[in-house]
Amino acid sequence: MRLTMLGSVSIDNSGSDALPVVFLHGFGGLAAQWQAMQMRVSYKAPTYAFDLPGHGKSLDYPGFGPPKVAAKAVLAEMAELGFDRFHLVGHSMGGAVSSLIALISPASVASLTLLAPGGYGEEFNHPFLLKWGAASTLEELSELLPQLFGEGYAKLDKVAAFHEEARSVPGAVDALTSIAKAMSSDGRQGVLPVVDVLAGDYPIKVFWGTEDKILPVSQAEAIAHMADVSILDGVGHSPAEEARDTVLEAIFDQIST
Repeated sequence: MRLTMLGSVSIDNSGSDALPVVFLHGFGGLAAQWQAMQMRVSYKAPTYAFDLPGHGKSLDYPGFGPPKVAAKAVLAEMAELGFDRFHLVGHSMGGAVSSLIALISPASVASLTLLAPGGYGEEFNHPFLLKWGAASTLEELSELLPQLFGEGYAKLDKVAAFHEEARSVPGAVDALTSIAKAMSSDGRQGVLPVVDVLAGDYPIKVFWGTEDKILPVSQAEAIAHMADVSILDGVGHSPAEEARDTVLEAIFDQIST
């Protein structure tokens, strides 16, 4: 019996034997943020969302921090659940983790849907992520959140309250601060072997907002010749929230492929 398991949210209304869809959040996020999207997808396929190591109910996961630890943890969880193949939907850090899963175990990946994934270029807004990891009060979170969305996103108060509650858990902010500091020593992020990820034998869809203030949209433009890339006008770093119907349509297409 394994003693170290990731926190998760599972929803399955499908009554089918379709391959599951796994949702992976970005830095500072939680599995619970995917529930609305999971509910929609769950009528077609079983869905799972995991708290990545160092987040939420996975706060004390051993060795949390490196995306490779998270990738191996997700693979272990899915194996424990009895699945050796599944669809992946990953946002930001979760996109980097999804990409690493595809590198580590390509046969496990039925499809990749990447939302502004990390690791696709050196440039990233590390100063913001340091502040985001250390934020705990409603005031601090509310001040930072506009940088994660395009102008005019209307649900910032609700999002701020969600994160304030999550960060009230003892040790949560310390864990996020530690992860953020370990992301970079020189202001640049580590780059994945992107060509290898995109050359995999699975369908790939990538979504990136033109107003992304965390990861520049130029990173999407650089891979447009290698993948199905959609650049979303006016969207920030949060395509799942800002362009939900567009992302859902892509996921449904991936499930039916």
